[in-house]
Amino acid sequence: MRTPQGVTDDIEARRSARKRWLLFIAGLAIVIGVASVVGQKSLVKIVQMNSTRSELQQEIIRLKQVNENLTLEVQTLADNPGQVEAIAREDLGLVKPGEIVYQFRPSGHPAMPPSPSR
Repeated sequence: MRTPQGVTDDIEARRSARKRWLLFIAGLAIVIGVASVVGQKSLVKIVQMNSTRSELQQEIIRLKQVNENLTLEVQTLADNPGQVEAIAREDLGLVKPGEIVYQFRPSGHPAMPPSPSR
């Protein structure tokens, strides 16, 4: 049979072991928590990178559409030289050699300012 002192020692030993175990678990949880927030592969960085990846995927989709439209425009211009000439004349102001360009001033704007009256 055990003496009351022996039973008390066993209880204290169990409590001490339980405290050490709880301290170990708490320390491990703290280390894991800090690593997940601060580390190179932290949860915060993972969330930020996923957000950036989503934005970049949307940008890729948009740029593919722009590229498709430009490819179609190039093909249309290659098939229709008259359209290329029209764009060159209207947008760029180009003329063929020997052509005379007449420029008209918009109405309401006199060619010369009126002379001051005395």
